[in-house]
Amino acid sequence: MPNRRPTPAQVAARKYEIAKRYRRKLAKLGNRSRAMAAIRLSELTRWLHDWNGAGAELEASDAGYSTVRLFAHHLGGLPDTPRRVTVWCAAYAPWVTPRDLERLISEVVECPIKWGADKLAWKIRLTDAKRSELKIKTIGAIDCAKAQRLIRAKAKRAARDAARRPRKPKAGKPWEVLGISRRTWFRRRKSTGGTNPAPYIP
Repeated sequence: MPNRRPTPAQVAARKYEIAKRYRRKLAKLGNRSRAMAAIRLSELTRWLHDWNGAGAELEASDAGYSTVRLFAHHLGGLPDTPRRVTVWCAAYAPWVTPRDLERLISEVVECPIKWGADKLAWKIRLTDAKRSELKIKTIGAIDCAKAQRLIRAKAKRAARDAARRPRKPKAGKPWEVLGISRRTWFRRRKSTGGTNPAPYIP
């Protein structure tokens, strides 16, 4: 039996169902997840422009469609997903057919996929050097584990804090200078009303 194209009424009904499901999903999303999706998309766009050229059309291949699908699922974390995915595909992958685009939007709305930082790094083959060059923070690296990145980030943060707020030099031990015990030094200091005691002269 030959496949028949859906009627305009059927297309409209499907779009309505997709929009309805998306509104339900959007109600469950918080501002934090949306902000994270926006940051991740910005970093993925920087990677894409570096890898494929700024604004260049993706190749019509399995690798190209895999990239389209990757971006579509990240666009699913933002409001108005169907329109965003459609606009993105028109700019980067105009070769995606309307039928495939409709199927992709349905997949994103019904079964969104969220990749962790390291899994996404392996998917796009992001190295640590390229990660640093593109100033990417929410995606991992294939040649630098998460534990290594945490140690490095902690060291950089400590160095930055030390440069911003220099530590005061630690006070010495004045009782050793005076040749007395710590207990005696505090007792004499208390007896003099909080001032440092004078050196003991026999």
